[in-house]
Amino acid sequence: MDKEEAILDAAIKVFSRDGYQGATIDRIAKRARVSKGAVFFYYKSKDELVKRAALRSVPVEEISSVNRRSHDSARDLLTDFGISFLRKYEKPELRNLLLMTMSARERYRQIDLALRTVCFQEMDKMFSKVEEFADTAIPVSIRRAFFGSLLCYVVWWNDNKMNPEEYVKTLTDGILYTIMKKV
Repeated sequence: MDKEEAILDAAIKVFSRDGYQGATIDRIAKRARVSKGAVFFYYKSKDELVKRAALRSVPVEEISSVNRRSHDSARDLLTDFGISFLRKYEKPELRNLLLMTMSARERYRQIDLALRTVCFQEMDKMFSKVEEFADTAIPVSIRRAFFGSLLCYVVWWNDNKMNPEEYVKTLTDGILYTIMKKV
């Protein structure tokens, strides 16, 4: 791991524990085992480091990757999406950071754009494909319910009775049942 990546990794851990406001460059440097000057060599300000760490917590690439892959059915696509999303947050520091990032979106334009990309563009791409498989329109409320359920799993990770794969399969079956029955 190079120094820049070590600093970002340390920042993610420190921000996750102390919050964006409570974290200090001194703690980040100490955790990365570099000097404070090295942190500022790679990241010109704490705000720049916050943005980079926050963007790392948003699953844009993971979800975009799902949308680029080929799928055989709506179930296959929804399951791939859900499992890819939840795998991103297996580490508690990324779960904590995602929640902080969501609350910081109004302060940082880049973060807001990344969250909008996941919540709207990539989700809509995925559900357009699901609509093709299911041959039916899917209301926005059902789309958001799927994503909201995944977020709830992330928030309550340690309290979930099902492992991520079981949860996603059960959620996918429920969404598909709702879509096909138009309940």
